[in-house]
Amino acid sequence: MIVALKEDYQRALDEQKKEVREMVMAGLEQVKEEKSKEFNTVCDRLEKKYKDEAISN
Repeated sequence: MIVALKEDYQRALDEQKKEVREMVMAGLEQVKEEKSKEFNTVCDRLEKKYKDEAISN
């Protein structure tokens, strides 16, 4: 039972890491496309989105 829980936790953690990487890459793409002029603004927006999403889960 404990092994199954650890595997589920690790799977969820890996998925969250993947989502964070995708959000960072999306933010970098926005900077490249000049949709946002300041990288810190993009990072702040992504951080807020990720924190809000983590709380709601």
